[in-house]
Amino acid sequence: MPAMLDDPAAPILFRQSGEVPYPHGHLPPGIAPRQVTLRDRVTIATIVPFSSPNQVPFTLMAYLCDQLGREIEKGDTYPMIDALSLEAFQHYWFGVFGAVMVLGDVHDIEEIHHMSQMGRDWEKECLGSFYIKPNYPGRSSHVCTGAFLTTDGARNRGVGRLMGETYLEWAPKLGYTYSVFNLVYETNVASCRIWDALGFKRIGRVKGCGNLKSYAGELVDALIYGRDLAQDDDFVSEERFDKIRYYLKNGKYPNGADRAEKSRLRSAATHYKLIPGQGELPEKLVLKGKEVISDPQRQYEIARGIHHKNHGGINKTTAAIAEQYHWVRIKETVSQVIRNCPECSEMNKGLNAMRVQPRPSLPNISINGMDMASPLAPTPGPPPQYQQHQNNRSPSPSDQLQMEAAQHSAQLMNSISHHHPQPQPFNSYEMPVDPALMDGVVNLRDLPPSPFLAASANLPIPQLPDLDPPDLPPPVERMEPEPQEERAPTAREELRRRLTRAGYANRK
Repeated sequence: MPAMLDDPAAPILFRQSGEVPYPHGHLPPGIAPRQVTLRDRVTIATIVPFSSPNQVPFTLMAYLCDQLGREIEKGDTYPMIDALSLEAFQHYWFGVFGAVMVLGDVHDIEEIHHMSQMGRDWEKECLGSFYIKPNYPGRSSHVCTGAFLTTDGARNRGVGRLMGETYLEWAPKLGYTYSVFNLVYETNVASCRIWDALGFKRIGRVKGCGNLKSYAGELVDALIYGRDLAQDDDFVSEERFDKIRYYLKNGKYPNGADRAEKSRLRSAATHYKLIPGQGELPEKLVLKGKEVISDPQRQYEIARGIHHKNHGGINKTTAAIAEQYHWVRIKETVSQVIRNCPECSEMNKGLNAMRVQPRPSLPNISINGMDMASPLAPTPGPPPQYQQHQNNRSPSPSDQLQMEAAQHSAQLMNSISHHHPQPQPFNSYEMPVDPALMDGVVNLRDLPPSPFLAASANLPIPQLPDLDPPDLPPPVERMEPEPQEERAPTAREELRRRLTRAGYANRK
């Protein structure tokens, strides 16, 4: 279950940035042997931390070096070709911080040394190991990485998942704020399932990165995983569902359950229901009538099957899944399915091509010698940054309707262009003009210069010719207004005069 890229022959990197102090050669507070329960909910194991190679017994170190060499020899998970020597392995794996999972309840490192002195068979006692170290040097050394190794006799027992959960618990206590797994081959399904379930994001993909033994003649892509170590775990882990299933099936608590976990299990028993298997059908854990799916691989397969029925969008596919199944972060699973769907990818490529390709402009239709703009002229497009944002958005099946509408519009415009061929323009001006002024004018350049424009530019006003035709009628003479009567000397006499003029009184 590797998740590494660093060179085993490179010098050891220690954390030099982030929160102080920097633990070199000793364990910080909060990191101690961690007791876990395997997938069968009965077997107890302990993950023991080591801060230097000198703390690991020689026989245990040799066994882990041999296990890594076998994994490298398989040629499907680690990028190295040659196995590491014992000296190179101890500094590469335990040079900064390493951990080993062994069977039983172990309280400290001294018990590990006692087990080695007693001649314990590590092939039966050791289940796996992992390390935590800086992924980058110097100022970026607060970003960590890790590698994981499950021994041959411990596979399919939930060891890798337990080591991954311990990695997420201990890495922040070591002062790291973010984790990056540089190289996880996508053919390593078991590893991908664990990191997807533990909240890691697929932040990158390296095309054709792996020349693996099991895929001769084919280059395999590698995934890059990332996760914020300070984020809150708002998802219910696969282990939690397994514990609920165990409690409902056996009526007793799993080994190692503390008081708080027992209380959570009793509360969960009132909401969850376990339906026994019938024939070849396995048992089901149901929550409010919906089947609980804890396996990340099965979650992906269910989401992919429902999406491929009608290639719905994220919200539509998520709603369809939520009607029958339950798991946390359904929308993220659906989003990953849609990104990997080839049909939706092809549809999105077609939409991007339609957006990038300029829409054909309609011809100007000539009416009575005038160029009239078509009412179906294309509207101005969005700004470039908006187009770029739209081109990068996630695909949606509703875009198919937009493609069909765009194709229909293109056919309509081609039809108009066929029935109304575009004439050659007689000028390069696009402003509307008065037809009366254009009578007999072939080009706008033949018009005389405007005296108003000349005056505004401080140019000499041109002498305009007489444009009036000779057959115009003579101008009508202006009529002079009648002279007004003088005003009476007093207001009373003026009132009398006006009344008399209106016929209300006789003149004196």
